[in-house]
Amino acid sequence: MKRLSLSVATRVVALVTALVVGPATLAPGTAEAPSAESATVARAGDGTTAAQTYDWGVMLWDFAWEFGESLDSPPYRGSDIGAGKWIDHSTGTGRAVKYGGGIEFHTGRYKTGSEDPDFGNTTLTLEEQPQNRGRWELRERSQELETKYGSFTFAAELIPADPADCGKWAITIGRSEIGSGNITVGVTAGATSWTKTLTGYGRGDTDGRLYGVQITRRRITWFVNGKAVASLGDTAAVPKVPMTVRMSVVGKGTTNLNASVAKIDWVRAYDLTRGTRPPAGAKLTKGSTTPGC
Repeated sequence: MKRLSLSVATRVVALVTALVVGPATLAPGTAEAPSAESATVARAGDGTTAAQTYDWGVMLWDFAWEFGESLDSPPYRGSDIGAGKWIDHSTGTGRAVKYGGGIEFHTGRYKTGSEDPDFGNTTLTLEEQPQNRGRWELRERSQELETKYGSFTFAAELIPADPADCGKWAITIGRSEIGSGNITVGVTAGATSWTKTLTGYGRGDTDGRLYGVQITRRRITWFVNGKAVASLGDTAAVPKVPMTVRMSVVGKGTTNLNASVAKIDWVRAYDLTRGTRPPAGAKLTKGSTTPGC
């Protein structure tokens, strides 16, 4: 008889557990039942997700990298797990690597006493899972490993899945300088932009932060730490092409910045078949921008 590999055996144990005890006792996100904490503010991304707060239901897919998956591996659970992989790209010293139970962005080769520079942008872009509308949520943790220079920025976005549509629409799910308590959300449609910077989201080095967005036919709503924080009802801002997730650690060209690590614990997507309507939240400011991806 062949012996099961460790990853396969772990999946079998998880499946047996689900059959015996039911989804409510599994890790958060398996069934995404509303949490008892729904009426309170989520604690720095470690508490209630937007999916739980607003009862989004069972997810389409979940990338959590809990069973040894690589960047090329499809999502390990959900109703649409037949495809999906992440493509990494760097314009400088950074890289994206698999770590136990998640993905890490490293801005460079950091070691005590090293003067090696850290610069450029590092991105992970999801392929083979495009959606025009729906819900997306992710959990991120970031830490600066030195303080002598300027800071990198972490950004989670939705961009056109087809490069030919670059510049038509782009949604900033959340953008924050590492170490900052400010978060910018927004959307661009061609040369028109809508943005809002939210304040008061400070956290410790080991605290997580939840970013989420919901796109319907008429409205875009943004979520931070499980709560609706902003929305836009201008239908011109709603994407008309399939979109996909891109996560980035963004530098300032070739300028040397603080060595940093950004950790992604999971990325999830949901459809719009169920859920409660979130409050409107803050309004965004309309402006202009240069189209691009």
